[in-house]
Amino acid sequence: MKEIRYEYATEKDGEEIAALLEEAEFKGGISIAYCRRPNAVLSLAQDSDKSAYVIARNSDGKIIGVGGCAITGDVAYLTGMRAVVTPMNIPKAYGLLREFCAENNVATTYTTILEDNVSVQKMLEKKRPSMPYYLRHSTLVTNIIKKGLRVKDKNRLSFEADGFYVLRGIGGGELARGKAVEQWNYKQYVVKKYGWQLRLLKPFIKWLPNENEVLRFFTLREVVGCDAAAVESFLRHVSHLPLQGDFFLYGGPDCPVKSIKYRSIVYVVDWDKTIKDVSRIQLDVEPANL
Repeated sequence: MKEIRYEYATEKDGEEIAALLEEAEFKGGISIAYCRRPNAVLSLAQDSDKSAYVIARNSDGKIIGVGGCAITGDVAYLTGMRAVVTPMNIPKAYGLLREFCAENNVATTYTTILEDNVSVQKMLEKKRPSMPYYLRHSTLVTNIIKKGLRVKDKNRLSFEADGFYVLRGIGGGELARGKAVEQWNYKQYVVKKYGWQLRLLKPFIKWLPNENEVLRFFTLREVVGCDAAAVESFLRHVSHLPLQGDFFLYGGPDCPVKSIKYRSIVYVVDWDKTIKDVSRIQLDVEPANL
């Protein structure tokens, strides 16, 4: 077997990593390719305070495996795990990722897998001495919401200096707030194939993108409201923002407006294999962070 070298990627590896990431698709009701064009290293850096890719390079210098880690505060997210390596070399890759987390004082590490991707879930959940334990923590519900929803009230949405959109009632009091971020210029989702249900529905849902098309949308983050009615009003007003695309994403199991939902399993990565009760770990996961 040819020697495989494990190391941290540099910016010059970014285009090759981006190409490797696009070779895999997220399977499910919608088959999506996850892309970080044009440079994966620079892309991941925009998503976090600190980031790194660990790469596996063969004796010819070609990158044949990759794993990313994005750190915000004391929380790390493992992403873009693609590997064409033998099992005996997996500990070397995880060792570098764990080292990066330790050097940056990470308290909690997590990752997400689409709920429909059962084969990967089974692979991660199997306890192996060469890998950290992946513990099911929660379910992340992502809502795909059409822009241009009907506004039912006279509340007003304004953009504040702190970067939040704020919804205020007729009397001026704050009802809800949240941020809207456009990320498709440095990370993209490309629909490769629709499942049979959405394939049947697509002719009647004109705003769904075509296959092999880069999805252009904005994502909401840090949305809070005084009650469900305030959140609904906020979403309806936000749907009229002059941002790219025909839809936007909002994370939450109780979306108060009509949406297409897809679910992901959130896993806490137990490096030391010592976590007794994963439910006690507080973790706030939003689609914009993934």
